[in-house]
Parts: sequence; C-alpha cells; structure tokens
Amino acid sequence: MKFLPLLIAVLGPAAPLLAVDSAESVDVGGRKLRMLVRGSGSPTVVIEAGMGEPPTLSGTWTRVVDALSKSNRVVLYDRAGLGKSDPATRFPRTSVDIAADLDALLSKAAIPGPYLLVGHSYGGLHIRMFASRFPEKVAGMVLVDASDPDQEQLWLASFGPAKADESESLQKVRGFLASRTKPDSNPERIDPKATSSQIKGARSLGDKPLVILTHSAGFKIDPSLPDENLKLIEAVWTEIQNGHRRLSTRSTLLQSKHGGHNLPGEDPELVVSGVRNVLHQLEATPKNPSP
Repeated sequence: MKFLPLLIAVLGPAAPLLAVDSAESVDVGGRKLRMLVRGSGSPTVVIEAGMGEPPTLSGTWTRVVDALSKSNRVVLYDRAGLGKSDPATRFPRTSVDIAADLDALLSKAAIPGPYLLVGHSYGGLHIRMFASRFPEKVAGMVLVDASDPDQEQLWLASFGPAKADESESLQKVRGFLASRTKPDSNPERIDPKATSSQIKGARSLGDKPLVILTHSAGFKIDPSLPDENLKLIEAVWTEIQNGHRRLSTRSTLLQSKHGGHNLPGEDPELVVSGVRNVLHQLEATPKNPSP
C-alpha cells in the first residue's frame, strides 16, 4: 500500500550525493546535527525536508541545491535521529523542538541570515513554526506540497461514515489516518496533536513573500483507492493549499504539471522556480532608507 510511505517519508529516486562546499556535524547542546552547506550569497536558503528523510544522504534535493547554490548559500541538514545526526534526548517531539534545533544549528555554525525557508511535506509545519518564533530571521518562505495539521481529520471527514461494503483499500486508509494522532505513528516520534496546537497558534508571515507549490492534478496518493475517494482526498488537499495563501499578504500558488508529492525529486525545476520567485520579490522590495 503506497499511502503510508507517501505521507511519512518520500525519499524519491536514487540520485548522486551533493557536491558541497562544506559538510560538518554541529554541536547544538550536547548532541550533533549533520549539515551540508553549499554556495554563497544572501539570503541563505534553508531546506527542511519531509518526515523521516535525511536529505544529506537521500539525494532528493541534489538538483535543487545545484541550481540555487549558484547564486545563494544553501543549507541542508538532517534532523535529530536522521542520517548522521545524533538522536534527540527527549520524546515526543514537536515543531517547537525542531525550530529550536534549527535555530541552534544555524547560530552555532555561524550561518548568517536572513533565511529563505523551504519546507517539504511535514517540513512545512516546522518552517512555519521557525518563522513564528524567529520572525526577524526570516525573509520569505516556500511551502512544497506542505502538510496541514488537520489534514488527516479532514480526509476522514470527507469519506463520511464507514460502510460495510466499502473497499479494503479505503478501510486500510481509514485505519492509517486514525492512527496518525500518536507520536509512535511516525519515525521521528513527533506528537501530531501537540504540533497541531502549536501551528494553529503560530503567527503569519505578514507581508513577507510566500510561494506555495503543490503536486499535479493527475497525482494519485494511493492508486488502489476508488476514484471517488481519490477525488475527495484531492479536493481536501486543494483546499489546504489554497488555505496556505492566508499565511501571507504576498502569496503565490503554483501547481506542478507532472510532479507528485515528491516535488524536490520529481519536479525540481518548479521548486527552484518557487525559490527564485521569492528571491525576485525580495530584490524588488524597497529598502528602508537609513535615518
């Protein structure tokens, strides 16, 4: 069944490891996080991968980093317990914990801001929390087929009450979505309920540029599901992505023509275009004159 891996960790096809300017393990307070840095130029592009993915090893972001590092510094790192990063010391974890780790990593590694945050899937929740906690450090944001804290509940509600004659695939999806409220339901032991509450209380980006990228209209999150259920899932996802536009007064929504949920691997050109869209907006923003 493909529904579970698509939501938890989309690592994409094998790809060559990144050619990087520096790779190091940085102490963030008694434990180390693995980080790759490539290129130079401000703002620094900071990538937050999806649930369970160690992006310094997966190769999913190779083409995105290759393109963006020609003009900007790009940071890619493995969250606690992923790849070559040390595990966290306290569980369960939330987006607040991950935002604190990222801030410590960037500070200890002396990576200058401002930061243009790029978050894929569940990583989108983490960068929203970072931007809420450290707004002065964030220049803009790109959400890449990003999750919503209520998506499982919205999908379940769209299916309506369970029926005795419904397909086995729908029964499995119901069970999977219902189980997603517990920290042991994901590889990073993130507490979904606590994180949901945090994200709902997070501040918006205000007028900072935001680009929202979403998968193609032809993407099927689980081809084994009946078409009627796939349409319901996609309708909810479309509503979620449109809802992300309310996070900023300067938001842009772009849809891939062929990529699925794994946009960094399947449609890296769109991801690069989304980041450059934010960069162009930042360049066009008038600077406040010195007093």
